[in-house]
Amino acid sequence: MKLRAVLALLCLVPGCAENSLPSEDLAAPPRDARPEIQLDYPSVEGLAFDVAGPYVVYAGLTRLITPASPDLGEMLPRVHITVFDMAQAKVVETESSDEGVFAFAVPLPNGPFDGYIELAKEGYPTVRQFDRPFSDHWTNMRLRMLDQNLFSLPRNILGQAPDRGYIQGSVYDRDTEAPIRDVTVEASAGEVAYLQDGIPVPSKDLKATKSLGVFFVANCPPGPVTIRATRDGRLLAERTVLTWASEVLTQLGIPIAVVDQAPAF
Repeated sequence: MKLRAVLALLCLVPGCAENSLPSEDLAAPPRDARPEIQLDYPSVEGLAFDVAGPYVVYAGLTRLITPASPDLGEMLPRVHITVFDMAQAKVVETESSDEGVFAFAVPLPNGPFDGYIELAKEGYPTVRQFDRPFSDHWTNMRLRMLDQNLFSLPRNILGQAPDRGYIQGSVYDRDTEAPIRDVTVEASAGEVAYLQDGIPVPSKDLKATKSLGVFFVANCPPGPVTIRATRDGRLLAERTVLTWASEVLTQLGIPIAVVDQAPAF
């Protein structure tokens, strides 16, 4: 496959922009920003968990993004799924089935909290997803891993060092999940780049997101990194995530309520 064809696949893996799809009920039809894509979430009715107090339920499919299946991805079974809080304390863990289906409950004894979801499977790069805080609504979710080629390509272009942290993310509309362009991303550490239009490769020369809303932060010191998203000098969102050395991808979705209004966070 030519370099351009492979790089085009990066456009379809914009961090977490489409990983968290809220719905009123897990049995409700899934929502997607692109209606031509038919999602095949499992239908779950009457689901109950032995959890004391309030909790939020997540259910969906684990998939692998590959050159042959760049959008929805291929079904990936037996992915280990772990929820952590920002102190890196384990909250809950499970594993997707032989069909890639998962459903788990996250306790909310103190209300909504911030954290991340780790996806791990032998032979694949580890993904740690940061998106919306865990809250008390039912959510359909796509959890997607990358094959080694799609994981390594942008890192190589950006000169990512193996002992530094790495972020790939996207800015998107909270309601429609459409990507948002012309957003400037600032990072407290590391080197910011954006996915350019045309030949879709990361570029450190750009100053804001392009049509797909994708950005990168390369060579961060492992640990916390604060990301600020602004447009026309106005703060839209601010979020602290964690990065790790070695082959760990920090995926970050930045949902913006309405670009013309107050910050989303």
